[in-house]
Amino acid sequence: MSAQVFEARWHRIQRSREQGYEELSDFLGRFNSMGPMVRCGLLRRREEWSEFQRYHGYVPTELGNDYLLYIPDKELILVRQGKSAPLILALQNDPAPTAVFKEIYAEPIREQINLADEMRVNAGRDVWRIQRSEQLRTHILAGYLDFRSFTKRTGLGESALLRLELCKPVAERAHDHALALELTELGANYLTVLDPWELLMVKPGMELPLFEAMDPEKSEYWCVLP
Repeated sequence: MSAQVFEARWHRIQRSREQGYEELSDFLGRFNSMGPMVRCGLLRRREEWSEFQRYHGYVPTELGNDYLLYIPDKELILVRQGKSAPLILALQNDPAPTAVFKEIYAEPIREQINLADEMRVNAGRDVWRIQRSEQLRTHILAGYLDFRSFTKRTGLGESALLRLELCKPVAERAHDHALALELTELGANYLTVLDPWELLMVKPGMELPLFEAMDPEKSEYWCVLP
């Protein structure tokens, strides 16, 4: 079966090249990281593992679809016709070019999506709770990570953010649906607050840099991997 999948994929790549598409790995080059594409919000981790997945399980976001064509049955990502140059320009907007990035670190997002869907079911007719669940789902599919999921994986929570001055407490919340903390200039490199939905999100591609900033010793294994 794997040989058949490989052969079908190879033939599709060949046909696509003739039509003016460029396979993503060819576009990036053999030794270049997908980090800039993830940090620019063009790629996100897929929902679940797949036996024949490529690109370390990353797939295009809605924004990425402007530049990329994803073919699920062939597990292929192609740069669209005429989009190579615009994509190169878009990647120059990488917000953190020197940030550590390891494609294998990010996990599938099914658990996060399930959490957002559960929030939606439990929201009933509460408009704010409905909007909150929708905002969470939308941002997860755009490559963001719910900070609660970060805490579950690393054991590092809001108290650590405050201790390391990545956030600071708010003396008086602006409204009932505001967080009880706000980002410092340093914390804004890694995190974003979704107001007024009381959500704290890790920016796309910044999960490992945040882990490194909060616990250099514990994150060292991942950060020094080749």
